[in-house]
Amino acid sequence: MRVFAWSDLHADFPRNRERIAAASAGHDHLDDALLVAGDVSDNMDTLARTLEGLRARFAEVFFVPGNHEAWLRRGGFADSQEKLDRIEALCGEIGVRTRPARLGNGRGAAVWIVPLASWYQKPEHGPDSLYVEKATEDAAQSMWADDLFVRWPDGDAGAAAERLLLGNEDHLARAYDAPVVSFSHFLPRREVMFRAPEEAAANLHRQPDRHPAFNFSRVAGSLGIERQLRTLGSSVHVYGHQHRNRDRVLEGVRYVSHCLGYPGEGAAEDALRPKLVYEC
Repeated sequence: MRVFAWSDLHADFPRNRERIAAASAGHDHLDDALLVAGDVSDNMDTLARTLEGLRARFAEVFFVPGNHEAWLRRGGFADSQEKLDRIEALCGEIGVRTRPARLGNGRGAAVWIVPLASWYQKPEHGPDSLYVEKATEDAAQSMWADDLFVRWPDGDAGAAAERLLLGNEDHLARAYDAPVVSFSHFLPRREVMFRAPEEAAANLHRQPDRHPAFNFSRVAGSLGIERQLRTLGSSVHVYGHQHRNRDRVLEGVRYVSHCLGYPGEGAAEDALRPKLVYEC
């Protein structure tokens, strides 16, 4: 049993749909699991078709929603939480997992996959924010679409991260008899936003700052995710959201981000297909 990861598929774009369809061409994934770490589409039909297509190619598909799934650009939902609840029900209908499951290869080796629902904390919302000051930022974040398209039932955006993490408590309380691979859409700690020191020193994977007024760290994630993955004892944690691919070990945990991203971002060749992150 091999475990692959992919995120930020943004299947609303025709080019990305072509890439997703071609991703497993010539590869045998019928004994493999795929973790999809959010931002597939805010369109329910597109989300369903994309996950169904992946489910047909992999033995198991696991999914956690990202911020795009919470968008309310189209009618039919009173608020974003109602939409997320409907997405969970949809996943159950099409055989996509949203809760912990134990996978094995039939010879004794096994791994637990644990999805972690999450949201980000802005710096004004509490100490778990991943905020890092940026000299050129526009503090109003006027280009951030979540402020237009996401609406929570109590109107309190600051409480969303805590409420969604609270929904993972049952996952934390159970016993795991095999290594744990957890995943979330949002980032669990500040360090993973940045290149490893050795990469920075070698000037590897350099990407220009296309939006100097935008400070991603304001909406990056939550330290609450880090506390939860440490409670789980995760060996590997997969995340998405940033559209920057990372693979590094911090304090004994391997953190992996493997995003397809938007078509115009010039995804690296290896990002055009899922990444192997664990093998039993």
